[in-house]
Amino acid sequence: MPSHENQPDVKRASTSTFDADMRERLLPSHPIRGGDYTLPTPMMQRTYALVRELVWARRTGTVFYSSPRMGKTRCALAIRDLLRAEFPNIYVTLLSTRPSGRPTTSHMLRLILEAESHVLSKRPDPNLLFGNAVADIRVKAGRIGAKQYVLLIDEMQLLNDADLQQLVCFHNQLELQNLKMTAISFAQPEILHRRTSLLANNARQIIGRFLSDTLQFDGCCSEGDFGALLRCYDMASEYPEGSGITYTQFFFPVAFRAGFRLETYRTALWDVLHRAAGSIADQGVPMEHICLTIEDLLLSLRRQDHTGFRIDGDDIDAAVSASKLRSFSDVLN
Repeated sequence: MPSHENQPDVKRASTSTFDADMRERLLPSHPIRGGDYTLPTPMMQRTYALVRELVWARRTGTVFYSSPRMGKTRCALAIRDLLRAEFPNIYVTLLSTRPSGRPTTSHMLRLILEAESHVLSKRPDPNLLFGNAVADIRVKAGRIGAKQYVLLIDEMQLLNDADLQQLVCFHNQLELQNLKMTAISFAQPEILHRRTSLLANNARQIIGRFLSDTLQFDGCCSEGDFGALLRCYDMASEYPEGSGITYTQFFFPVAFRAGFRLETYRTALWDVLHRAAGSIADQGVPMEHICLTIEDLLLSLRRQDHTGFRIDGDDIDAAVSASKLRSFSDVLN
């Protein structure tokens, strides 16, 4: 479950007394307002199951790839937190990449140090940056007794060949200091072309370390998975923390007590989302647009909450349209 800063100081509310007035008072800080939440979706659970096996087996490198907005970044954040909780003796870093203006031997090292909030990440000397990066990770791993380091890389396709070569050197140096490194990366499909180019240039050390396995990261691919996602809103979410109030219940307290659940509308919602996704639906409906659709329904219809509340077809069409899924699909095509 997500952790939220600046959460209002509220006592555990009785689910039978939570009402619209309390909802409106707490609404400005609800995670739905800014999309600041993570739910245990089937897609995320499957990805983490693969990652934990890779980490447990101490594999060197795997890349999950997909089109934009399938939920890779959110998944990387969740995996970081899950690994830290399940493997307290493994040191984990999540690194978000950005392209460099030109090939350089310092860019990759600077990204690692920035991910660790290192005060010397702006040093111009690549040799000093390299030493700082290795020492920083080794010391932090040593503090928790870690013999393994997991580097999560988001948007890996933005790294150039010089960055990847520097990452190989970083990997090798850690191994020489008895710290096993496992790289789990998330990327867009362009990474497959990069892999082919590296093969053509005989850069097998890069492929062997970081691109030996490429796995497709899917969006929401079936009505069954979508129904499980809706159940998360209905039953596996909570705000305020410790209140026992789920997201669906928060927005429709009266209807929820009368039996209203989002999952009831899974077929109607899925059909409209799947049509709007067009040809990209083969990779799954993008998670970003699914969440935007559900958030729009919760926010826009909350004032209609009553015992007999129902979502109709026009409501669904309007919410999917507001998510801009169709226009996104058209752009990709």
